[in-house]
Amino acid sequence: MNGISIVIPIYNVEKYLRKCLDSVCAQSDCVQEIILVNDGSKDNSLQICREYAAKDDRIKIIDQENKGASAAACVGAGAAQCDYIGFVDSDDYVDKDMYQKLYDKIIDANADVVFCGFVLEDEDGNVLSVRGHAKNTNSTVFDRNDGRFNLKILPTLNDGKIISGSRCNKLFKRDILINNLAFRETDIRVGEDLALTASVIFSANRIACLHDNLYHYVQWPTSVVHSYKSKNLQDWEHVVGMLADSINAYNYKIDDFDNCSLALLYSICLEKIRTVKPPRKTRREEYKKIGENKKARELLKSVKYDTTFKHKIVFTLLKLRLYGLLSCIY
Repeated sequence: MNGISIVIPIYNVEKYLRKCLDSVCAQSDCVQEIILVNDGSKDNSLQICREYAAKDDRIKIIDQENKGASAAACVGAGAAQCDYIGFVDSDDYVDKDMYQKLYDKIIDANADVVFCGFVLEDEDGNVLSVRGHAKNTNSTVFDRNDGRFNLKILPTLNDGKIISGSRCNKLFKRDILINNLAFRETDIRVGEDLALTASVIFSANRIACLHDNLYHYVQWPTSVVHSYKSKNLQDWEHVVGMLADSINAYNYKIDDFDNCSLALLYSICLEKIRTVKPPRKTRREEYKKIGENKKARELLKSVKYDTTFKHKIVFTLLKLRLYGLLSCIY
């Protein structure tokens, strides 16, 4: 089917859902299908979905037991009928012409993936930051040459990634998405977006970008990005493993994957602990789990810390197993 299917995983978001659905239902006719995956919500989210489905015949509802956002997104994408698939998180919203712009670009460029910039906002609509893409170039179309794109896909210690790992500021060709090695239901809580989107890009021949900031991420205190659990360490191992498998499967060239892996350890685990700020004793216990993890220890011993002074201190204290001192200063 020509056009776009939008997939929205939904779990206990009654406070934000109407704003999200209003913005998606306002999209032009290029959006042919809106798939709402109610992932076992216990609030009024399902009732709100039904309310909107009664008004917009593009909406289809999938009601399932709670499996997590990643699994819900996969279920929705697997049910999509259109040639292109986009994702929106149910507590976010999009500009009214976002998908028309992305659709026009991906068709015009004959690309496999197109992405745009985004805005981070608080619950009151105050802009926290604006994050465009491809900052170092005016190009908007990139071909894979010599096994890679001329854009940074994964984060490193000495430079942030150019392409966001989020699935939500992108439009994918359906076939390249659902046939990808990383397109599967997982219980990964943090980093699953990056594992999927990077893998799709590794398999692509051409990608495109819009410099417009069209997607709006709403930051709220209880979201996953502001929380930490010991499972984050397990998630990091799974994400790194999925990325390594995809790099090998699609023969994509990465100069220093160990550096990328350590950068992900920092963003998925260490930075989250710092953000949450649990009691010092808890921080020490979590740092010890990270420092004693076999894969993490191998990286800490082998990677040269060509990075900021802050990163060097954190990694050095982990390497030396000085978890108590690290918990005092970070």
